[in-house]
Amino acid sequence: MVTYKELKSTFPEEKKSVESIYGRIVPVRQISYWFTIPLINARVSAFQASVISMFLAIVACVCIAIPNPVIRVIGVILVPIWHIFDCVDGNIARYTKTASDYGSCVDAICGYFIWAFLPFSLGIASYNIGENVIDLPPIIFIIFGGLAAISQTMMRLIHQKYAFTASEIEKKTGLTIEKGEHQYTLTGFNKIRKMVGVECGIVGAPMFILFFCPVFNLYWLLTTYYCVFFVISLMGITFVYLRKCNR
Repeated sequence: MVTYKELKSTFPEEKKSVESIYGRIVPVRQISYWFTIPLINARVSAFQASVISMFLAIVACVCIAIPNPVIRVIGVILVPIWHIFDCVDGNIARYTKTASDYGSCVDAICGYFIWAFLPFSLGIASYNIGENVIDLPPIIFIIFGGLAAISQTMMRLIHQKYAFTASEIEKKTGLTIEKGEHQYTLTGFNKIRKMVGVECGIVGAPMFILFFCPVFNLYWLLTTYYCVFFVISLMGITFVYLRKCNR
């Protein structure tokens, strides 16, 4: 039978370097091991765990958007549970030695749902509540949430399009377009971009604000933050990759 110690021993030390402050204060990784043990014993695969995390993400976002205080709180609670399951699939893959590039792709696909829909759901929640300290029309926050969701999705599309194009050029010419750096040993701009995304993104410091949203009605604040952060990030990413393409 799998044990906590065995699961913990499979975790790559280098991954600790990209853990957010939130992930270090709240022991998400450690908690995920306890969720992983019964799932492995039940022969749940890493793929199935990824699908469960996707389902949790969708349900969480839908619940937050529903104009009912109790259901909204359930949605907020489901977000950190989704985060735990976002770790579980990797735990299972490493322990069962089924980790693969396709598995990593599935993990990313399932994770995109929370990134795409949470800001918009928060904007709808802000609209449903109707009150905010800065006294803006509630409809503005649906716009803010939509802009945040579109901006962060656009960032991923731009990055993936550039990565695919660079890969195709390298295949055709044999030239090295981009220096291949491992995601855990990044340097320069790539390291800064990675850390900003980790600390300021969905599973970073904003998670602390999310916990207080139902108590202090901070949905409007988190929606506004995501809008500003993702729109500015999109502008920066667009500038960087357009500059890279101007060769």
